[in-house]
Amino acid sequence: MKSPLKLALVTRRYPPLIGGAEKVLSYLAEALAREGAEVTVLTSRAPGMKDLPRHEQEPIPGAGARARGCGRLTVVRLATSRLRFVGTWLYMRNLARWFAAHPVDLAYVSMLKHDAYVAVEAGQRQGFPVVLRPEGAGATGDLAWQAWGNFGRKIGNRCKQADAFVAISREIARELSEGGYEPARIHALPNGVPVPESAWQRRPGWRTAPRAVFVGRLAPEKGLRTLIDAWPAVRTAHPGARLTLIGEGPERPALEVQARSLGLTLGPDQAVEIPGAVADVTAALRDAELFVLPSKEEGMSIALLEAMALGIPLVASSIAGNRRLVSDFKHGRLAPPEDPQALARVIMEQWENFDRAFHMSRAARSRVMQEFSITAVARKHLTLFEKILEQRGD
Repeated sequence: MKSPLKLALVTRRYPPLIGGAEKVLSYLAEALAREGAEVTVLTSRAPGMKDLPRHEQEPIPGAGARARGCGRLTVVRLATSRLRFVGTWLYMRNLARWFAAHPVDLAYVSMLKHDAYVAVEAGQRQGFPVVLRPEGAGATGDLAWQAWGNFGRKIGNRCKQADAFVAISREIARELSEGGYEPARIHALPNGVPVPESAWQRRPGWRTAPRAVFVGRLAPEKGLRTLIDAWPAVRTAHPGARLTLIGEGPERPALEVQARSLGLTLGPDQAVEIPGAVADVTAALRDAELFVLPSKEEGMSIALLEAMALGIPLVASSIAGNRRLVSDFKHGRLAPPEDPQALARVIMEQWENFDRAFHMSRAARSRVMQEFSITAVARKHLTLFEKILEQRGD
């Protein structure tokens, strides 16, 4: 029997720290283990996480035709510091020490930053291949950071020596190619999400108080000011309409001020609610009639994929990353970014033509099942990893 594949999955942040990248990597780590791999997640032991064990290990039963036995998922949290530069140095040192002491077959690294620099060097010294995964494009993306971040250019030059690069969107693939990364080593692999067994269902009597939900980081690139600017028009047509913004981020105080300035009352059962992070996002989506993602820029949104997987009607901004997932009038509705009037109009159209919105939501769920389920995405990753290892063995 073939030995289980020993994978190191490297990410500076990991649950319970939650963002889009953290969620998808936690989904992927578990799915790879379910396919029979021995997965070790290497992450930072961030300040405030002292109660978490340094090592967490959970056997995962092998599943699927490709499973090679009982997989295993181990999370290793490496020491760091609250001090910005000291913390990065400690994390890089401890990551290098871990690689020196633990043989792996392949390393898979999130973001083209300090983690990638250490992993590529360790791979060259110890003879294992390294696959890098940028998490974003545009002004906030990985290659943009390499242009302005401390030691960014040096890190970028080291990253180009990796064995392969996973592009989760066309924009990331284009930036890699234009940034000097060898096109033959760039592989398009999408994000993946779990698909809930039961699909979203409409609530009885929802029309008296329809609910819309955003899920994600409360940050400028998410376009939430546009969404709040749109809400008075939505409330004019639907006086009981409620908007819930789920997540944390630097924009929260400004969004609260903006909502109040527009006469939108804040709090549970009011016009706008900003509860912060919630333990069960799926439950919040099931209790709503619409998912809204008004972003100005996205790679491949995990929140959007999860909403599609659940099968809730949706409205998203018509930007490249969202159009990769949603065809207008087929899987949901698209609205021009940074246009409050257009966004309000499309939201109201979804509620006023709800049977049509419902059918689109089922088409979106079907698409995720076929193309973006985490099991399918994990198997695509394993195919790539095995190909790289076979090439190394030639």
